[in-house]
Amino acid sequence: MVSIIIPVYNRADLVVRTLQSVLAQTLRPLEVVLVDNNSTDGTLSVLEEFKTRHYAPDFKVIVASEPQPGAARARNLGAKLSSGEWLLFFDSDDTMEPDAVECFLKVAEDRNAEMVAGRADRLHLNGTKDEKPYYKHDLLVNNIFHASMCPLQCCLLSRSLCERAGWWNAGLLTWNDWEFSMRLLLQNPAVAFCDDAIKVHIFLQRQSITGTDFSSKAGTWEAAIDAVERAVRQAVDLPHRERLLKYIDFRRVALSGAYIGEGRRDLAQPLFEKAYNNVRHDRTARWLYPLLRSYIAAGGRGASHIVKRLVK
Repeated sequence: MVSIIIPVYNRADLVVRTLQSVLAQTLRPLEVVLVDNNSTDGTLSVLEEFKTRHYAPDFKVIVASEPQPGAARARNLGAKLSSGEWLLFFDSDDTMEPDAVECFLKVAEDRNAEMVAGRADRLHLNGTKDEKPYYKHDLLVNNIFHASMCPLQCCLLSRSLCERAGWWNAGLLTWNDWEFSMRLLLQNPAVAFCDDAIKVHIFLQRQSITGTDFSSKAGTWEAAIDAVERAVRQAVDLPHRERLLKYIDFRRVALSGAYIGEGRRDLAQPLFEKAYNNVRHDRTARWLYPLLRSYIAAGGRGASHIVKRLVK
């Protein structure tokens, strides 16, 4: 069985669209675990009504409540309550194509995979649409730079892989999907791709966009980067460990540049100094990273591609 786990917080007006796309899935049996995260807008009633109307022997619906804030905590509760061998952590404001879960599962079974990634597009607030980054090679590197395996609603995960990785880090308030996806990849799972067509549609909401203001959540981004660094350092038999650590330090450099762009040099300087000290023995990174920080602070894009080419 596949279990779709959806944390919901104050989405009474949006979650119906998501639930209808789940109901339309061609795969049966299917289990849906809906976790209300202490909503105040009637979301829980919407979820209960969905369960009452659509629960069936081959379409099991579980509704639960997680009073403590945080989507990661709600996802962990949903996973605990689920019974599927396969898990899909979905978001409450996005939709999936009717054959999405069936495609993911077929690819997983045909290729004996533990993790299946699919393509997704993103609808921005200004009405434009693009496809999220999608890489099928050098997965750890591309996930460090581009969060290419995120958001995880584009991935079907085996329960055993999640257990090995250690589930979601409820202590991280931002970038917890990136941190979790890194720990998943560090388990060296068999990864396959359902890449014949876009299967997931991501609707960016104003409150879900993290890249427009970093300084208001200063400290939370750093905590996620630190957690990823620890995971990389602790991973067993990891090739190119030092290279990956340099790339993680570039995440610090990029965040430092974002802080400067927001007029917060006080936040930027200690973060940059930490990254610079870590890469001081790499001659290329030592001259390149300060230049790229200035470039990012000025609004420049694509710096990660330069780092991938020059820093080894």
